[in-house]
Formats: sequence, C-alpha cells, structure tokens
Amino acid sequence: MNAHIEPTSKSSVDYEKEIATLRNRIANQDLELTRVSTAIAEKTSSLRNLLDQIHALEIDTAVKRLMTDSCLSLIETETIEKRLNIELTESDSVFLSKLQKKHANLNQRELRISLLVKLNYDTREIGRSVGISTRGMESIRYRMHKKLGLGKHQSIKTYLSDLAVRL
Repeated sequence: MNAHIEPTSKSSVDYEKEIATLRNRIANQDLELTRVSTAIAEKTSSLRNLLDQIHALEIDTAVKRLMTDSCLSLIETETIEKRLNIELTESDSVFLSKLQKKHANLNQRELRISLLVKLNYDTREIGRSVGISTRGMESIRYRMHKKLGLGKHQSIKTYLSDLAVRL
C-alpha cells in the first residue's frame, strides 16, 4: 500500500513544479507584454509628433501626402499591435508610459496593476487577473502606496485617476 501512495506524491510534486514553472512563464510574458505595450505607446506618440511636424512643413503637396500617409500607416500598425491582457486604448498606453517615467521604481506587475486600478477594477478582480490572492494584492497595493510617495490618507485610485487626467 505504501508503495502505491509514494508514486502519487511524486506526481503531486511534479505537478506543483510544473504549475510553478508555468506561473513563472506567464509572469515573464506579462512583463514582456507590458514592456512592449509601453514601447509601442512611446513610438506612436513620437509618430504623432512627427506627423504634426510634417503638416507644418511648407513642401510639395504630393511629398507631404506621401510622408503623412507613411506616418499614418505606421501609427495604425502600432495601434493594432499593442495589447496587454486586455486591449489598451491609446490613452491607457500613454498613461502607462507616463507612469513608468514618473515612477521608474515601479516594476512591470505594479504598472499593470496601476492600469487596472485606474480602470476601476477592484482588488479581488485584479488579484485574480494577476494570479494572486486578495491578501497578496492588498500587500502589493500597500507597497505601491509607498513607492508612489502617497500620504497616509491618499488613495492610489484617486492619485492614478488624477495623473491620467493631467496627461
């Protein structure tokens, strides 16, 4: 009987290792998606600035049209490619980019959580999305509160919403 139980426990350990490996892989992919999304937002912003500068140029209309069409095509491609776990709006991508620049001490998971907080998800929903418990989320929010330099009675949600409006 004991010989029969032992293989089952080894299988259980193997499954736990596999689950841990998969969770790590998912977390790494989430980090990469956030990084790529932020980079795309910055490129799109730069392309829009370039487009504005092209419009201001006094050059041949056909050349200007060719240049603006190229920029618009690149902007459209960048917009289509940007995704996190949810499809980001341009303002969400810009928000993440600005937040990352203002608070470089935030890691990729905290940036993602910040976006979800700004989008009005509650702690339990965010925890499920990130793959951690509600209590774990509360701990992360506590640390984020400190990293954002907020006072004891300041709300992360209010701070992020205000920051998004100022962008």
